[in-house]
Amino acid sequence: MRKSVILSVVLHTLAGFAALLWLLWYFMPVSNVFKSLATLMLAMLAGWLVWKNYRYRVQQTNGSDAFIELPLLDTQGPVVLVCGDALETIFQGQPLRKTAQGWWLHAGEVGELTDMVRSIQVQQPRQIGQLSVMYVCLADQHQDEAVLRSALKTLRQQIKQLSALTGFTLPVVVSCEFSGPQTPWVIVRGNKPVVCPANESPQALIDWQQTQENLATLPLLSQAFGFIRETLLDELDKADRLIPPVRAFAVALRLGATNTDPAPQSVWSNWLFRRTCLQFPCVVAANDPANRFPDAILPLLAPFAAPVQGGQRTRRVVFLMWLCALAALGFSALNNRNLIREVGADLQRWSAIPMNHYAPKAQSLVALKQDALELERWHRQGEPMRYSLGYYPGQRLWLALQQAIDTYVPPPAPKPKPVPKIVRLDSMSLFDSGKAALKDGSTKVLVNALVGIKAKPGWLIVVSGHTDNTGGVQLNQTLSLRRAEAVRNWMRDTGDVPESCFAVQGYGDSRPIASNETPDGRSHNRRVEISLVPQADACRIPGEKPASPDVRDVSTQEMEK
Repeated sequence: MRKSVILSVVLHTLAGFAALLWLLWYFMPVSNVFKSLATLMLAMLAGWLVWKNYRYRVQQTNGSDAFIELPLLDTQGPVVLVCGDALETIFQGQPLRKTAQGWWLHAGEVGELTDMVRSIQVQQPRQIGQLSVMYVCLADQHQDEAVLRSALKTLRQQIKQLSALTGFTLPVVVSCEFSGPQTPWVIVRGNKPVVCPANESPQALIDWQQTQENLATLPLLSQAFGFIRETLLDELDKADRLIPPVRAFAVALRLGATNTDPAPQSVWSNWLFRRTCLQFPCVVAANDPANRFPDAILPLLAPFAAPVQGGQRTRRVVFLMWLCALAALGFSALNNRNLIREVGADLQRWSAIPMNHYAPKAQSLVALKQDALELERWHRQGEPMRYSLGYYPGQRLWLALQQAIDTYVPPPAPKPKPVPKIVRLDSMSLFDSGKAALKDGSTKVLVNALVGIKAKPGWLIVVSGHTDNTGGVQLNQTLSLRRAEAVRNWMRDTGDVPESCFAVQGYGDSRPIASNETPDGRSHNRRVEISLVPQADACRIPGEKPASPDVRDVSTQEMEK
């Protein structure tokens, strides 16, 4: 028994623990640190619950006073726990009575109901859902109404304890037998009394009383109904701050011979005499098993009796799983809403940035592409569990992202910087060897260079002289500078270019473009270079406006041709 108790407690606790972990790790939008701490706390709580339930079950199993050995309840119908008056006479010394529609189980005194149900819960937990209670009241056996009401109060206390033990309220049937003319069992469920004669079909009370032999029972049955309503049901349904009321599922009553000797001046006889001045002798009935129990109650209880697995603990675990499933649906809807908000925020930022704001637009484009790539990956591999139970909007969001990405216009390519145009003039064609004065035949060469220079007004004209390495360094530097100045002076005087537009430099032999080891290389190194530097408004021809950026750009392109 202990092994089954331990296994049951562990399985139920693990099922609840798994449901909570499933909700925590797959749906709750919290950080992994919080999830880890919560998992640790849940594991500690699960261990504590296993230990506590195990201790409780062992105490219940080892409690010899409260533990009752029960027969195997292998029926699928209702199992009625019978308590109240004269049970030994009703059951004839047997622990239960079996029928095709259900079982009647001897539960003993009213105060023993909780112990009986606790034993069933430990030994046969599946039968907890099949249980109901029937209280037997033999009004002719009670001399004091206060004692009878006290037993009903005890029944209310037991039903309250059973509700806490099982997790639901067991149906309660009130069965009463009264002295008087012989009648079959009358079952009252709601406002429709039904008479159930032995071996005959049930019929309505009003139809049963139409026959001549049954008319005599009408006043006595009416008084029996009044006694049950004003004494038994009144006590069960009385308002109490500590004990909840008990609503009777059904009432079973009959008149005629009772199963035991009546008490003198019973509660029923006094009740009947005060109201009708009638007295009926009570006759002890033969022990007919067919009449001892109101078997017609069993079909009424059948829809409310069903086997369950594990009793209250199983229902709690199932309820916890349902709560986790509902919470998962809610968290999934919340996660989908957050996903829509995040992607929507990126799309709104994209729409708010003008297309010509290239830097922030490019950053927004990166965010859109990351969102689209993540949605594409989820489309291929399946969306995460946290989005799966709600309306996952991945395809719709992906289409919106792609439409936004397709509208992107990249910034125009940067314009290339103009490269200064260099005009190289052979020094030998302009100057005699070792001289800085222009030769008479150099005019044609200088005119051609001047034409290209005057086409770019406002640019800086750099004239630099170069020599080979023949001669001293200082002499070559001075000679190169004087030759550059001679070219500058000619261009200034001939082309009417302001002197401020020129920059003159002499490099000597410091910047060769060919080897000085050969005559041809030295010939190339002896040169004068004229460079046009696209420096805006470096100089200006007198009387002319500064060149606009477009003019300068066109001039740059013409210079590079």
